[in-house]
Amino acid sequence: MNHQITDDFLSRIDSQYAVRNSAEQKQAFRDWALQTAKQNGFAQIKVETAEGHDNLIFGNTDTAKVVFTAHYDTPRRSLLPNLMLVTNQVLHWTYHLGITLVMLAFSIGAAFAVKTIFHLDWDDLPSRLLVLAVYLGVYFALFYLVLRGPANLHNRNDNTSGTAAVMEMIRRNGEKNEVAYILFDDEEKGKKGSKAFAKANPAVKANVLIINLDCVGNGDTFIFCPSGKAETNPLYEQLKSAVSETNLNARFFPAGKAQMNSDHKNFDQGIGVCACSYQHKIGYYTGRIHTSRDTVAEPGNIERLTDALSRLL
Repeated sequence: MNHQITDDFLSRIDSQYAVRNSAEQKQAFRDWALQTAKQNGFAQIKVETAEGHDNLIFGNTDTAKVVFTAHYDTPRRSLLPNLMLVTNQVLHWTYHLGITLVMLAFSIGAAFAVKTIFHLDWDDLPSRLLVLAVYLGVYFALFYLVLRGPANLHNRNDNTSGTAAVMEMIRRNGEKNEVAYILFDDEEKGKKGSKAFAKANPAVKANVLIINLDCVGNGDTFIFCPSGKAETNPLYEQLKSAVSETNLNARFFPAGKAQMNSDHKNFDQGIGVCACSYQHKIGYYTGRIHTSRDTVAEPGNIERLTDALSRLL
């Protein structure tokens, strides 16, 4: 495979469509993606709008046995990374709960300080409302800065890498009745695009193997996180065999042993795929995402991953 071909998708999306938040930014990207699929021989392409979310569909999901997906929207910039601790659930939830508890502590502290400095009487309704307003104002200000800041200009791993991998699969494999591809909208708002698609397409939700690529560019080990029902699909064993026949460094974890929170969660037979680094006592993790440091995604990762997934086909 030509290494430069893979790098072209990463580089082009990163340079021309790096931020995909606003309606105009998303529309520009969708126009490019649909035109690229047409140029690669796809006749069945569409934008399916469901509950206000615009999902791009390539191929026929009604006849597909497997659907490769990624989300094309990009996150906001946060002060702290959205650290994914894929195989250490205790530390994962401790980290994210800890952020919330710190924000609550600062908010309560600010409200208490205002009450003390200005000698406010809690039994006085205006004073009580002022204290509550300070608490809520500080909390939501911290929420915006720490977790949901301004538009992030750097999204090379989350999720330009997954988007580029899906586009590379489209280019490498062409249109087939048994395979479809979807780029979901609004994953960063709570997996809303995939949730709306699953609701509108219950047969796909229940019966089709969904292989979702999210943050696959930075890390030397690919983690596959299947649901319990995905493990019973005959294609799952074929996927494991296909991966073993390539030079992809991959680990498959049974349901419940590892997890990633992405669009595959909205499907009964979903498999999440991400690239991770490894740290002793921490396990497999993905860092940097949702920050200005999300600037690393290796073309070689996309090449190895799409080679393994194409072997399944």
